[in-house]
Amino acid sequence: MQIRTVRILTSLSLSAVLAACGGATPEATQPTAATTPAASAPTAEAPASTAEASKPATGGDKPMTISLTDTPADKLGTVPAGLALKVGSKAPDGTLLDVSGQPQKLSALTKGSPTFVVFYRGGWCPFCNVQMHALSDAKADFEAKGIKVVAISVDKPDEEAKTKAKNGVPFPMLSDSDLAMHKAFNVVHAAPEAEQKALTGFGVSLTSYSGKTHNSFAVPSIFLIDKAGVIQWVHVDEDYKTRPSPKQMLEVAAKTLKK
Repeated sequence: MQIRTVRILTSLSLSAVLAACGGATPEATQPTAATTPAASAPTAEAPASTAEASKPATGGDKPMTISLTDTPADKLGTVPAGLALKVGSKAPDGTLLDVSGQPQKLSALTKGSPTFVVFYRGGWCPFCNVQMHALSDAKADFEAKGIKVVAISVDKPDEEAKTKAKNGVPFPMLSDSDLAMHKAFNVVHAAPEAEQKALTGFGVSLTSYSGKTHNSFAVPSIFLIDKAGVIQWVHVDEDYKTRPSPKQMLEVAAKTLKK
């Protein structure tokens, strides 16, 4: 089982956010000179982006090492009961805003090439940042196979812009604050009141991130859509600390799109 790590800067208490979400605290440590390389010398597993490396850890920002576990091989392509569209379904279409606030039709972004549509929880989630960073690092690998990546969350365009800049994301990131595509793909997590209050207490305002009062976000999900706009593979995992790696995604695409 592979574990990806990356250093991020956050003003949030990671263990507190995890506790609020009902998850166990992962491998997350405050870096020290003796145990962790400086921001300008990123880890080999997942190098820090230029934006991260150049940003000083000032004020409340705290550099943390976050670990994201690759999905076990036997769980790839699995979906919890009651979630997601089925393989063979036509991919829903809709118009969402990009990071600059401009409308983008999802079908236009996926047209002509197989595309991984990745739903992530939000820029407040450290594991989502690791995932976005890893996908960004694998840009050349996806391009070499002619595969696109599109990421969607409930975050407002300006919040998505921050996530895009922080992780050097080269692919489209779309804002679905109204949950239209989340509902269409059936990957909505409605945070219970206790979870909302806990997150707010630890500095995460879901309303501030989305600009809406639904207090919902995505269950981490990945859909592989073929050139014809048909869903060929789906992976959904309610364990947000475990996600398919870019390597696993490319291997899935190679096998699935041959059929």
